[in-house]
Amino acid sequence: MQPEIVEQYLKAIYNLTEEGGTAKTTDIAELIGVAPASVTEMLHKLADKRYVKHESYKGAVLTGKGRKVARKIARKHRLLERFLNDVVGVRGRSRHEQACKMEHALTDEAEHNLCKIMNHPVECPHGRKIPKCEKKISCERCADSSMSLDEMKEGDTAIVSHLTCGDKDDLCEMLAIGFVPGSAVTVEKKVPMGGPIIVSLKGTKVAIARERGKLLHLSKAG
Repeated sequence: MQPEIVEQYLKAIYNLTEEGGTAKTTDIAELIGVAPASVTEMLHKLADKRYVKHESYKGAVLTGKGRKVARKIARKHRLLERFLNDVVGVRGRSRHEQACKMEHALTDEAEHNLCKIMNHPVECPHGRKIPKCEKKISCERCADSSMSLDEMKEGDTAIVSHLTCGDKDDLCEMLAIGFVPGSAVTVEKKVPMGGPIIVSLKGTKVAIARERGKLLHLSKAG
């Protein structure tokens, strides 16, 4: 079985049973867009792999193993929909379809950074809860694990962790300048009286307004 197909089915069952109950074959078929006979065949395969428990004429529920996979892919999908909606401006059916394609390729590290970029959103655009990540720290501690550029002192060097989403035009411009996760930034000067912050980025000096500096989060180098 292709991993993408497995994830697609497990996510569908997760969505249908999130509030409890059993996922009926016809409901899974309608959600995925395939024939009920194809769903029945797939459910037997998933049951053999211990991803689901399936009873004929009753439907399917996720096992612990299946729920772990489903929860992770549902989290990635809902984060991506939030990102596509709020930052990229994609709406309607296209947003869902693009998230479906992207969710299988999104790494766990990228998912974690995307969550931080989005300021740890709790709901997708449809109002469904975004499942928590598997890290053993709270969202609050995760958010506090970095500092904004505005909090850094002259001479400090740090690595870009993420950019929080304020105005999407500001965000896109900051990324275009080169403030991408993993880049090293050194604070050269903080102009007094609320003036800009002069930083060294990839061998170039860049002046960043204080308000924009609050969008940029970094982790101390070394």
